[in-house]
Amino acid sequence: MPQYQETLFAKSFHKKAILAKPNVVGLGVGYKTIQGEQTDELSIITLVREKVPLPGLLPEALVPGTLDGIRTDVIEVGELRPLQSRSDRWRPAPPGVSIGHYQITAGTFGAVVRDKTTGRRLILSNNHVLANSNAAKSGDPILQPGPVDGGRVENDTIARLERFYPLDFGLSPPTCSLAQIYADFGNRIARMAGSAHKLEIIKSNPDAINLIDAALARPVENSLISDEILGIGEITGVQEASLSLLVRKSGRTTGLRSGEVRVLDTTVHIEYGAGRTAVFEGQILTSPISQGGDSGSLLVTADSNLAVGLLFAGSSQATLHNPIQAVMDGLNIDFVSQKEISKKLEVQSEIEKARAVKAAHKDMLLAKANVVGVGVGFRQIDGQPTSTVALIVTVKEKVPQVLLAPDDLIPGEIEGVPVDVVEVGELKAQ
Repeated sequence: MPQYQETLFAKSFHKKAILAKPNVVGLGVGYKTIQGEQTDELSIITLVREKVPLPGLLPEALVPGTLDGIRTDVIEVGELRPLQSRSDRWRPAPPGVSIGHYQITAGTFGAVVRDKTTGRRLILSNNHVLANSNAAKSGDPILQPGPVDGGRVENDTIARLERFYPLDFGLSPPTCSLAQIYADFGNRIARMAGSAHKLEIIKSNPDAINLIDAALARPVENSLISDEILGIGEITGVQEASLSLLVRKSGRTTGLRSGEVRVLDTTVHIEYGAGRTAVFEGQILTSPISQGGDSGSLLVTADSNLAVGLLFAGSSQATLHNPIQAVMDGLNIDFVSQKEISKKLEVQSEIEKARAVKAAHKDMLLAKANVVGVGVGFRQIDGQPTSTVALIVTVKEKVPQVLLAPDDLIPGEIEGVPVDVVEVGELKAQ
C-alpha cells in the first residue's frame, strides 16, 4: 500500500498534466472510495466540476486509473468560487444577504416573490428594512449591501421600493378641532411668556393592531437577483406554523440557523425606537435564531423548502415572525418557483401549437363519420388526464378501427401534436 510521501510525490509529478485536462479543477491526496465506502488506501484524488460517464469523455480528458503505480480517484466538487460574506455586494444577489432602504442600516433580503396581479418578480423583506418604518416613499433606492455594510446609492441600488404594508403605532394626525383650538391658545400664551416650547396634538389609538411588518421592492433589472435563498434553495410552497415545528432561516448577520416553533397566536409589543411601540397579533414565536440585521429573513421548514413566516423582531431569548399567509394576503403576493414558471410557459407553448394545428385540420377531422367536435386539452390514459397537450377529437361512440373506412380513421398524431379520441355520445340542446 502506498505511503503518504510516495503518493504526494506522484501527485506533484503529474499535477501539471492532470490539471490541464478539461473539467478538472484540482488535485490532492486522500483515501480512495469504492462503491460509496471510504477505504484506507491512499490515492491521488482528482477534483472535477462534474462526473461524466467514460463513454462521454474524449481520450485526452480521461484521468488514468493509476499514476506511477498509485491508484487515482475522482470526486465531483462543482464550480469552486471564492466564498462571500453575507454583508458583501452580491450580483446576482440571493435572498439571505444584506439589503436595506438607503436611509437605514441594513436588514436581510428575505425571498423572491411574485406579484399576483402583474406577475413581476419582487424582493420581500420587512417594512422597517425596505420602507424605513413608514418613512419611505415608492421609488426610493434599495441598496445591496445595506448602507451600514458599505452600500451606496450611486453604485449599489439593486431595486426601488414598490410598496409596503403600513405599521400602525397608534399615533396619527389630529382630527379633533377642539383639541387644535386648545393647542393654538396654549402656544400663544407660551410665546407671550417667552417660552421656546410648543404644544402639538397627536391622535392616539391604543387599540391599534398590526399583523405584518412587510414590504416589497422591484429589482432594477431581473438579472440582479436570484431565486435561491443562500444555504436553503428555492421556495417550493408554504406551510402553516405548528407547535414544535422545526424551522430554519438564512439571515445577513447569523447566516443559517435552525430552531423550533414555541408559541403560536402571539400578541406582543415591539419597540421600534424613537418612543414608538407597535402591537402585533397572531405572531409566531420561535427559539432564538436571530440577531440585529436578520430582520426580513424568511422562516422555512427544516426538512423542506416551505415558507412559514417572515422574521421581523427578536431578542437573545426569542425570535418573532409574521405568519407567511398574512404576509401574502397583505401584499398580494405568491411564491412561484422558476421551474413552475418554465413548465407553465412550456405548456402554454404546446397549447398554442395545438390550437394552430386544430385550426388547420378541424374541417378534415369534422368531416369524418362519427366525429362531433375538435378541441385542445390534456391527453388521457386509462381515463386519467396527463400533462401532455393534445388535440381532443370527440365522437358519438368509439368504433374499432377495423370497422372504419380508411377516410374515417383518426390519426394518432398531426404535425407532432398527439390526438386523443373521447366518446361523448349524441350531443343535443338541453
